[in-house]
Amino acid sequence: MRFDPSGMNQAFDRMQSASRSKGHDFADGQSKFFLRMVKKLGWKIAPTYQGLDAVYQKLKGRLKRKKGTTSLQELARRKAARGTFARGWQIGRVENSGLRIRIWIINEEKAAGIVEDKFHVAATAANVVGDNFKSKLERMAKQVTGVF
Repeated sequence: MRFDPSGMNQAFDRMQSASRSKGHDFADGQSKFFLRMVKKLGWKIAPTYQGLDAVYQKLKGRLKRKKGTTSLQELARRKAARGTFARGWQIGRVENSGLRIRIWIINEEKAAGIVEDKFHVAATAANVVGDNFKSKLERMAKQVTGVF
């Protein structure tokens, strides 16, 4: 009796196509989870309206501002600008080449680097996402090899 490898090749082909589609879905889901987490943490560090009002009261209207701007206008600007760090996060680029999927998550706000250096929001979000990454990856591997 001879061994016919065609069945094995078909199974490997099905596993490969399943791993590509499920891998892309997995990477997309994890990137969106990271994006939601970093936005959520960004909103947590954003100043509150009450906090901005308290600073205004504490400084008795002597806020640092542009020339020609009143302190009330500056307070209104700060309230409107509240949360720009959190809102600025987005998926910048997705690169899918062969077995590799790269997803860039960026924040193009002007002071995003300063805020990130101070509060380490992306690193905290990466820790949260990384905690359940391995279990989800193992679950996906079982689904892919289940085709075999």
